[in-house]
Amino acid sequence: MGIRLKKHRLCVLLTVVLAASACSTPNPHFNPEKAHHRPDGFVNSNGTRIKKTWADVLRWYQEHYGNNLPAPPSTAVQGYQGFKVHTFNREQWQQTGPIGATWLGHATMLLRVQELTILTDPHFSKRASPVQWAGPKRKVASPVLDVANLPRIDAVVISHNHHDHLDQESLQALVKLQPNIQFFVPLGLEKTLQAWGIQRVSALDWWDTQAIGQAQLTLVPAQHWSSRTLLDANATLWGGWVMKHPEFSFYFSGDTGYNPKDFREIGQRLGPFDLSAIAVGAYEPRWFMKEQHLNPEEAVQVHLDVRSRQSIGVHWGTFELTDEALDQPIIDLQAAKKKLGLADPSFVMLDHGETLIPMAVTFQKPLR
Repeated sequence: MGIRLKKHRLCVLLTVVLAASACSTPNPHFNPEKAHHRPDGFVNSNGTRIKKTWADVLRWYQEHYGNNLPAPPSTAVQGYQGFKVHTFNREQWQQTGPIGATWLGHATMLLRVQELTILTDPHFSKRASPVQWAGPKRKVASPVLDVANLPRIDAVVISHNHHDHLDQESLQALVKLQPNIQFFVPLGLEKTLQAWGIQRVSALDWWDTQAIGQAQLTLVPAQHWSSRTLLDANATLWGGWVMKHPEFSFYFSGDTGYNPKDFREIGQRLGPFDLSAIAVGAYEPRWFMKEQHLNPEEAVQVHLDVRSRQSIGVHWGTFELTDEALDQPIIDLQAAKKKLGLADPSFVMLDHGETLIPMAVTFQKPLR
């Protein structure tokens, strides 16, 4: 890997621990009647904040050092060029039918339900980083070579403010071309977008709902944390999103660790879902990532907890953020489905740029 890259990885890890342990600013949204609110920001539903110590980060670095992690993809996919990319074509996409979902890489999904088009965590830049000359580099080309190729977007939902989910360059490019997009963000993130010149922003708390066209969008809990700089840890909220339309229901997990209480409550209150986009990547080493990122087996359990008819794996195969190979989630998801008795079509992994016509559109009964 080389000394320079090893030093770069150490810098990344030190940034993680500094951000997770930094003090937050006063919370203007603080409501003492809400358990996840604090005067200085937010906590998870179980009252915890995810914090990594210096000892944690040094242990990860010691385990990583000299082991050339992550390894290049070599099992499900042969090398980075082995990932198939379907260049996004707006005209073809518009002919796929009234309901469809396209994976555009990492946590970016394009969902169409009748007259409504929703984009999740748009990221089309070369790096998941505050700068484009350093930080995690895109290993697989974006299917969207230019945001001008995208169809009309009605709504963008943002799960949280980490750089692999909230990309300033991508959002500003979208708004420049489509100024009428309505953005939906967790509490506190409205100020960030407004500072970027984006004014059509709605900020929601967990379980808040707002209408967009015929649909209802609800921010739901996730077990994670937020930080955009070294001084704003947990100052803004994080979460997943639910879209309920008369014709279709959709759940997007955002970034999250596994908290059964959260997912079962989402399933009970808002499920079942016709389709879900559930994070399956960035999970090794487990002792370091478990609190904040699902592994494929936990992702399958989330699929069951929220009562999803069909799910798509996201948050993988695009940026090397952790120690597993980029193609490892494909293998581990297949094993998890077998272990938990889930029918193969019920949880799928798409190619970059591939469009899925959900089972709910063509089948009368869920495949479980």
